Amino acid sequence: MWLKNNLKPRKLDNFQKVKIFGEVENFIEKSEKLSKSVNRIAVKVGRVYLYQMVEQFGWDDPESKFIKPLIDGKYAEFPYARITIYNDECSLDWQQHNNKWATLFTGSLKECLQFMDENGGWFE
Repeated sequence: MWLKNNLKPRKLDNFQKVKIFGEVENFIEKSEKLSKSVNRIAVKVGRVYLYQMVEQFGWDDPESKFIKPLIDGKYAEFPYARITIYNDECSLDWQQHNNKWATLFTGSLKECLQFMDENGGWFE
């Protein structure tokens, strides 16, 4: 189900950011699937961004040129998912090939994390 809304993300103070970061980090550590896929978490402006590192084909070829600088000489970092936090709920978003975000699920923060864990096909 695709949802579209014009709501603004909730503004978070530092305490709320640290609390949300801890909740997301704990959930990911306990998830067998997400702990292998998510390499970095960032909480910015009412949103939680999850990133994954992907080994790039041809990283060992000295003639290869990459658009983004490689991490450790062979990995590129890509957005895995985004959770937008509103006043009453959260939305789980997936980035399309055109760099636009599409909402896949709405619910609480925990429900969004569970949906992402159970429906990982969107994020591979």
